Amino acid sequence: MISIPSLTQTQLALLRTAKKYPGMTVRLCYETPITDLRKPPFKNPPFIQKLVDFGLIEVEFKQVLNGPSLFQKDSWHEYCADLELPSIRAWELWREAFIATLHESTHVLVPGENFEDFTNVWIQEISFHATQPQ
Repeated sequence: MISIPSLTQTQLALLRTAKKYPGMTVRLCYETPITDLRKPPFKNPPFIQKLVDFGLIEVEFKQVLNGPSLFQKDSWHEYCADLELPSIRAWELWREAFIATLHESTHVLVPGENFEDFTNVWIQEISFHATQPQ
């Protein structure tokens, strides 16, 4: 009897992406707050581990770094792409809008009040590929 696992929309999107490129490795960056600099997250995030446990993906490479949030940086660069010279006021407006979009998130990573003061986070780089379940 075939068992069909219950997956979240995020897990389904990751699985679809991996299946879209058979034989290729998909790279994912996942950020988590730093609660203790001496204890980086060494396990796969739960949404990835469930896919591994079901035999749907195989993790090829994993690395944990600590640094400024790439998510915040990307959002900021997208926000000021049309600005010739981003200002402190633009930073304040973006910061308010960014925080407002995260009101329902489990981890709210608030950018600093100073210009381009991004939150330091654990950045997990995970490379994986789809597998053929047994």
